[in-house]
Amino acid sequence: MKITCHCGNINLTLTQLPVEVAECNCSICRRYAAMWAYYTPDQVSVTYTKEKSKFYCWGDKEVEFHRCDLCGCVTHYLTTPKCDAKILAVNMRMAENETLATIPIRKINGAAY
Repeated sequence: MKITCHCGNINLTLTQLPVEVAECNCSICRRYAAMWAYYTPDQVSVTYTKEKSKFYCWGDKEVEFHRCDLCGCVTHYLTTPKCDAKILAVNMRMAENETLATIPIRKINGAAY
């Protein structure tokens, strides 16, 4: 499955559809309005047509939130070497509505941490 940012610059190719997506209410995820699907880095191919993604890393510096610098969409995040887990989370809000409508949503109370 392939999903893209709004302008089509950042392309994410998934080896499979996620079983569920997570909607977190932590301070950054709620601002991004993201719905995350969790993968290992080898399960997702990230490419670009014009410009590489830019990223924002805050707090404990364990996660890089990537966005397209052309259209501003937050497309994915990657854990950094400071984090024990190797995760590439895809913002499934970039998927078509028809695809997203078929995937169950798990609510995460990240604001409590």
